[in-house]
Amino acid sequence: MRLTAIDAQGYYIGIDGGGTRSTLLIDFEDGGAPICVQGGPLNICSVPQQEAGASLEKLFRQAADAVRARGGQRCKGIGAGVAGAADPRTIPFFRESIGRIFPGIPLTVETDAAAALYGAHLDREGIVLVSGTGSSCFGGKGGRFHLAGGGGHIIDDGGSGYAIGRDILSAVLKALDKRIPPTLLSEAVQKQYGIASRGDIIAFVYDPHTRKDAIAACAPLITAACQAGDQAALEIARNAAEHLFEIASAVVTVLELPQGPIAYTGSVLKKEPYVRKFLKEKLDTGWGNMVYYEAKADAAAGAVLMARWAAAGGSL
Repeated sequence: MRLTAIDAQGYYIGIDGGGTRSTLLIDFEDGGAPICVQGGPLNICSVPQQEAGASLEKLFRQAADAVRARGGQRCKGIGAGVAGAADPRTIPFFRESIGRIFPGIPLTVETDAAAALYGAHLDREGIVLVSGTGSSCFGGKGGRFHLAGGGGHIIDDGGSGYAIGRDILSAVLKALDKRIPPTLLSEAVQKQYGIASRGDIIAFVYDPHTRKDAIAACAPLITAACQAGDQAALEIARNAAEHLFEIASAVVTVLELPQGPIAYTGSVLKKEPYVRKFLKEKLDTGWGNMVYYEAKADAAAGAVLMARWAAAGGSL
């Protein structure tokens, strides 16, 4: 596929390629309103390359339609922050795939954590703590960068939506077994998913069609249970905060940034107040005067900065 119409003056493309969904942001030099396009997963560690490639092409087709509706302009740079960039296949795959669609356009491809950092601070300095379906912490200082976490849901990603959802289902199973006291999470899971027995839980979790985002979708159930003082839910929230504090502390220590700033983003930290509260308590205890705030912009906006950097020959 080659989109000659979208190659026609004056915009940058930023791509936040996640393992659950992806976002493409078009930022126009003329000051016009940016255009945002949503798409499917782009992490080739969790979906087949063919599926990721199809999702990418669909994103660009939607973008092409949007740019044509604005009269057609020329793409001046592309930045892509993609999940799974630690896999040696990932960056070459996206460089080749995007380069085929946009030959000759300045392009930079980095990890999704880097795009999140640039968006969080609108700069390359500082720390970003991400907890969505997965979790990671990434920071930059004086041209040095460090990543902690982000190793995937099987061996890592503590404090993520997936980990919280898994822990919720585990707590419900344990309550059914009488290993722990009854929990309000049992009723919440039954209401949302129709899961009422240990067999239901096991069948849902191990069904080959159950993707990690389906388990992560359980995470929001802890909020109401925490508000009601449910001990199982509060323990899950505290455990999530502990994991997030661990990866944040690693980046703070390596980059020698005891005051941060740390910007947080992702559905868990933005929407789950108890996880955020317990994490703030841990940061205050461990690091004292840590500057801690919600990200200024998202990873797609950070990827646009990467695109501008690529077009400028390496400097934001």
